[in-house]
Amino acid sequence: MASGVSVERTALQSGIGVCKTCIHELADASRTLKRDYQSAGSGWKDQQYARLGGIIEECCSALEKPISELEGCQASLEKLLSVVSAYEEVNL
Repeated sequence: MASGVSVERTALQSGIGVCKTCIHELADASRTLKRDYQSAGSGWKDQQYARLGGIIEECCSALEKPISELEGCQASLEKLLSVVSAYEEVNL
């Protein structure tokens, strides 16, 4: 282990919270785009609506793409928090 390295539990908890918030916001933005597009479709059923659907799908894919990476980051931070907590319990 590197000497002089310090990890605070509150910083890890903050990082986990940020990951959760980002995941929620990205997923919510994607759901909202899809829902609004479908709602608009009740009056539109032409070629432009279909073209817009393709753009909406691309946007939703782009919004959802980083979610799995953020989930991985969150899991790593949670594991590190667990290790730090265990260390603190032993060394207090």
